[in-house]
Amino acid sequence: MCSDPIYSGGRSKRLALLLSILLPACAPPDFGDSEAGLALEDLAAGQATSRLMVLAPRPARESVSFTTGGEERTADLYRPPREVRAGIVLVPGVVARGWRDPRVVAMANTLARLDFTVLVPDNPGVRHYRMRASDVREVADSFAWLASQPALAPPGHIGIAGFSYGAGPVLLAALQSDIRGRVSFVLSVGGYYSLENVVSFLTTGYYPVVDPSDAAAPEGVRLSPHPYGQATFIRSNLDLLERSQDRGFFQRYAAYLIDNRLDGDEPVPTRLAPDAQAFYDLLDNHFPVHVPDLLDKLPARMRSELQGINPAAHDLSRLRANVILLHGRGDNLIPFTESIALADALPAGQAQLFLIDGLAHVDFRPKAHDVPQLLGAMQSLLDQRIRQ
Repeated sequence: MCSDPIYSGGRSKRLALLLSILLPACAPPDFGDSEAGLALEDLAAGQATSRLMVLAPRPARESVSFTTGGEERTADLYRPPREVRAGIVLVPGVVARGWRDPRVVAMANTLARLDFTVLVPDNPGVRHYRMRASDVREVADSFAWLASQPALAPPGHIGIAGFSYGAGPVLLAALQSDIRGRVSFVLSVGGYYSLENVVSFLTTGYYPVVDPSDAAAPEGVRLSPHPYGQATFIRSNLDLLERSQDRGFFQRYAAYLIDNRLDGDEPVPTRLAPDAQAFYDLLDNHFPVHVPDLLDKLPARMRSELQGINPAAHDLSRLRANVILLHGRGDNLIPFTESIALADALPAGQAQLFLIDGLAHVDFRPKAHDVPQLLGAMQSLLDQRIRQ
């Protein structure tokens, strides 16, 4: 999951606290009495008690370690309090709390109550705001470990879920030759298809129209992107710049975007090295038409890392898993059109797409008219389990 702004800076934290005092809590809609409805009610309940909590005890969580590819990895394992009917690896996006983010923990507990064994790997890179091509292999290795434990994850009923920027590595992990035939399903929440489109949105605010024949919007549709998205993109690429002084400038720039935009002065670069200048030119651009050329001018390693987590740069026809796509229409970190593009890029009938209004990127704030779509998405996930 990409981080909620309340985790990112002092000003935002104070604002969030003020809003929590002034604004009354909104009651979630009625999801009904089905198992999918109970699951959604549990997710929407937050810290409050739900009917599912009463019906199923709190799952046990334990820390596990395993060695894959010669490296030791650590993860949290949530065991179902009842029977095991499926296994799933949850992969958060770029968020400081990573595997222990409260939203990740809540999702893991809900799924475990529904008879999923849930593995949440710790990826130190994303906890430090770094997205790398190596994340794909880390996800695949975590899946391979869970799939090697038939008592925890029954064969034929094991999948991977990715949130926000974590959805790209998840999808590409499911393409890896050693696990491709064993990944039964992929869940993508607020994910993306083309990193070029995402970068274009983060820097210019434009995203492609749903209907490319719409001549009324040649540049696409514009929505003010949340500054956290651009700040995260900057932080992810800092260590790929050659000079320490250039890295220092971009650190200040990212902090300005998050913490000081309202009352601070925007940092101004001076004498950047060529690689840093190319990066700054991309960030400072306001025209979508220029983005492809500006991306091409980035340092080779930066381009390589971006391509390594870019589903649009890979052959998705080799994917075997069923794909469930969930996206909020008002997402101002990754536009909902990315999930539409991803559904269109997959083989016909392989993806189910659910678009809702009550999803602020990956924060669950359901509205009454979202209920049918949400029930459909949750039921599709529950259908991946062994039938009783």
